[in-house]
Amino acid sequence: MFIIIVIALAASLALARWAQGRYEGMMQKGSRVNAPLAYTGAEIALQFLHSEGVEDVQIVEHNAVVSDYFDPTRRRLFLRRDAAQGTTLSAWATALHEAAHALQTGETLGDLKWRQNCIRMSRYIPTAAGIAIVGLMLSRVLMPRYALFAVAGVLTILLLLNLGSVPLEFNANKRLRRFLDTLLPKHPQAAGRLDELLFCMAIREVGDALRSPRYFFFSALPGTSKMRPR
Repeated sequence: MFIIIVIALAASLALARWAQGRYEGMMQKGSRVNAPLAYTGAEIALQFLHSEGVEDVQIVEHNAVVSDYFDPTRRRLFLRRDAAQGTTLSAWATALHEAAHALQTGETLGDLKWRQNCIRMSRYIPTAAGIAIVGLMLSRVLMPRYALFAVAGVLTILLLLNLGSVPLEFNANKRLRRFLDTLLPKHPQAAGRLDELLFCMAIREVGDALRSPRYFFFSALPGTSKMRPR
């Protein structure tokens, strides 16, 4: 049983690390490549939304701890300055992927909100659980062996919840296909690189458990920056 728990923990951490590394590495490369057309991230996102008949989404620049995301309740697309004003492939991928979530309405809206709940749990529960488990160990309520079981269980469950809702991210990318095929017929190389970056956008939150301390201490605790920009 102990070996199974250790394997589950190692597999969870390895997958999260792979997703995190893949996202960061590819986006860093994309940030050094200019987009094929002279649009900023915000401009290309608006052009996509208008092409789909979506007129009620407001783009808001922000630099909070929480990363670029679409708020389905307020119909706002929050983008960091480098994504909103950038003209690189990474800026395009970030803005377009998040803008595509605005098309996930109706029955898909419930799936989108569940996906966002899974992301929040992955960002905040690992650190909160870790603090609680360490406290129980120091007070000798929980033995180290059982503490390891608890950590592995929490991380594995959160990873499974996260992975289970990832298809919604690929659904968002799929909604961009027609727009990009129409926009970039003369730029096949840029289109291929953009597809790779959109894939990385779809898996980026899989590694959020490893970034949990940053989110927990800088956006969840009283007196820290707000979880959601206004």
